[in-house]
Amino acid sequence: MSDHEKSELEQHLTARNTWVRLVYMLLFGLIFWLGSIVLTLVVVLQFLHMLIAGKANDNLLQFGRQLGIYYRQLIDFLCYTDEFQPFPFGAWPEAESGQNKATVKPSAKKKTAKKKAAKQGN
Repeated sequence: MSDHEKSELEQHLTARNTWVRLVYMLLFGLIFWLGSIVLTLVVVLQFLHMLIAGKANDNLLQFGRQLGIYYRQLIDFLCYTDEFQPFPFGAWPEAESGQNKATVKPSAKKKTAKKKAAKQGN
């Protein structure tokens, strides 16, 4: 290894911003892991709401969309794709409310059974 290469390596190893980024990456990795628990909770609550009410909860849809955007920001930072530091060092992501639509459609068997019952009744 030449002196120039050693000098360059030493600069990389002693660069303060590299080590500061490592601290941020560890913090965001922990947030990513904790976020998976939150995501699981949102999924379970949304499923229960769908069972009970027959449609998705708008607030959970909005939060789920924001959580998805946040995860993307975390991944971009962790993989060096972007230098933007996500929440709590940046703003919490906003999601467009028009994108959130989910409903339960009746199954094909129920439709067919209703049609048969209607025909037999005539």
